[in-house]
Amino acid sequence: MFNLPQKVIQDIPKYRENLEKFLSGEMKEAFFRGIRVPWGNYSQRGGMFLMSRLRVPAGLLAPSQLRAIGEAAEKFADSKLHLTTRQDVQIHNVSYENSAKIIEYLANFNISPRGGGGNTVRNVTSCYLSGICPHENVEVHKTACGLTEYLLCIDDTYGLPRKLKIAFSGCEKDCDFTGINDIGFVAMKDGTFKVLCGGGMGAKCSVGRVLQEGVSRGDVGYVVRAVMNLFNKYGDRKNRNRNRLRFLIQDTGWERFVELYRQELKRTKDAEYIVLREEDEAGLPPADGQPSADIGQGDAGWDAFVQYNTGRQKQQGYHYVQIRIPFGEIDARTLTGLAEIAEISPAINFRTSRRQNLIISNVPSSMVYPVYKKLQGMLKDYLYPETLLDIVSCKASTTCNLGICNAIGMAPEIVKKLRKVQPGIDKLKDIRINVNGCLNACGHHPVGDVSFSGMARKVQGRTVPFYRVHMGGRPDAENTKLAQEAGVVPARAVPGLISDFVSSMPENTSVDVQAWISDGGRAVMEGLVRKYSYIPRYEEDRSYYVDFGRTDDFSLEGLSQGECGAGVIDMIESDIESAGASLTMAKENGFNPGEIKKAMLYSAGALLIVKGVDPKNETDTFVSFVKRFVDTGVCDPEFRSITGVYNAIVSGGGHGKEETWDYANRFYNEVKRIYSTMDSNFNFPVKEGAFP
Repeated sequence: MFNLPQKVIQDIPKYRENLEKFLSGEMKEAFFRGIRVPWGNYSQRGGMFLMSRLRVPAGLLAPSQLRAIGEAAEKFADSKLHLTTRQDVQIHNVSYENSAKIIEYLANFNISPRGGGGNTVRNVTSCYLSGICPHENVEVHKTACGLTEYLLCIDDTYGLPRKLKIAFSGCEKDCDFTGINDIGFVAMKDGTFKVLCGGGMGAKCSVGRVLQEGVSRGDVGYVVRAVMNLFNKYGDRKNRNRNRLRFLIQDTGWERFVELYRQELKRTKDAEYIVLREEDEAGLPPADGQPSADIGQGDAGWDAFVQYNTGRQKQQGYHYVQIRIPFGEIDARTLTGLAEIAEISPAINFRTSRRQNLIISNVPSSMVYPVYKKLQGMLKDYLYPETLLDIVSCKASTTCNLGICNAIGMAPEIVKKLRKVQPGIDKLKDIRINVNGCLNACGHHPVGDVSFSGMARKVQGRTVPFYRVHMGGRPDAENTKLAQEAGVVPARAVPGLISDFVSSMPENTSVDVQAWISDGGRAVMEGLVRKYSYIPRYEEDRSYYVDFGRTDDFSLEGLSQGECGAGVIDMIESDIESAGASLTMAKENGFNPGEIKKAMLYSAGALLIVKGVDPKNETDTFVSFVKRFVDTGVCDPEFRSITGVYNAIVSGGGHGKEETWDYANRFYNEVKRIYSTMDSNFNFPVKEGAFP
């Protein structure tokens, strides 16, 4: 299991200190955003509350951790939780004040949101059955946890050009979607890893290519560090539309990138000693007994449960139970209730999956029925995980600033419609549906068999929710197939469209469903898109102009800038903006010395963050600026005396107020000029004529 590093624990008081500065008005929101987002705290739509994204390395949770997350959601938020497609758990509707309390409370249970957002290495995922799967080549969850512990201790991982995603699959089946991650590790039969690089999803998707084969577990840390070093060195930090690793590879060229990687890997091995911790896990005790042959007789729910929700582990006498958590939505009391299932057997643990479900592992085979009865008393809709009814959905416009459509409101309507179709057993098992509120792919629409991504269009002068229809996605490491667009339909038509599509599928059990979807199914879907593309006038049927889960007319109100990439740039621009505002305020108030001081302090501090400087006080801010920008020739030598000018203002002496304001204004404009020359790697050119 994962151990939260001491470095993360030691950094928690600093988060609280900055939070208190923000709450008191001492720190601006834009600057604090650059601090809270790398701590996994995102602003929800509307700006009143936060979402705290908890990392769950490899998706592994002990019963005590599952209970603690539920308790935190109930104590410090409104009990609403969401399981994500990266095996994280999100606590929603968190007040700013309580964000620190969640961090502090959960640290006692080796859980943290650190690195859950911003330009960081995100949650390291693995096959959700790692360690219990009969088919795995390597128990990759151990490597994923060890790698997470290593990365969380490195400062570089919190200031990348953009987020970096890493995944581990335990065999060639690629259950962890390595081909759509920045770095993916596929365990081979000989116990080594095939490494993929450059995959990713979003408005511009890419499938990773094979970077290296035959990588031992002992080299995993070096491989990740080398790729991360290249990303840090060459990645574009300023162009947010092209600053993912896959764009760096595209701009560099694959062959050149591989060459740079090999050079960097050698340098890394020469310069560092990286050993990932791997915990020796205690074996499971012998499991005695089997379920009675007549158990559950006449219970149709039990029959479905055994067929769809259970599987044999590689450990003899044990099963796992997969619980479908519809659309990843769960409340705190249900989570804490599920943790109590561990009382049935001391070996029980929990796992989160890429399809937003929960897995109970290490259930003695003789105790599967008692687990079923417990679930039956707690949950209403938990059967049929990883089937047609197990729809993946992002949070969409309910809480996300980038969400266009309410995908998570539409998903239940699709399920209702599909239940009426009563698809045959083969259809039920073989189709995966993913829905997403926009193109950013948090709902993994690029790898769904049939999937939808939200958009908006104008119809007769009104804004209407629509979805792009995608087909044929299939995770398969470097051979991953990305879903192709098959048309656009109004949101209100999607449940009917998918219902008709499933009804049209062949009943012949010998037909490969995925092959049919990619081949003949496409023509069927395109015909249905034409059928469902019509939108009646607003006066005839207003429902088309209202999104699912809402009663008001559809609009894009609340849509705003996303915070996934919040970090250094936000903090720099916040300080520069604050400096300008203080100069304006000073001039409007008779060249007020207090505002002039603020302007100078904000200007001097704005760029220090890219030099890794955290000034201890005001004097240190100016001394550090002179040392790193004036003495190096980046800044005009006129400002070598800035510390003295500032101290003169503090003491009440120095130049006249207007003259001092002019100096502060020149300094502010010089800092803006320097910032404009900063390249994508936070480097600055020497100013022409700075040195004689």
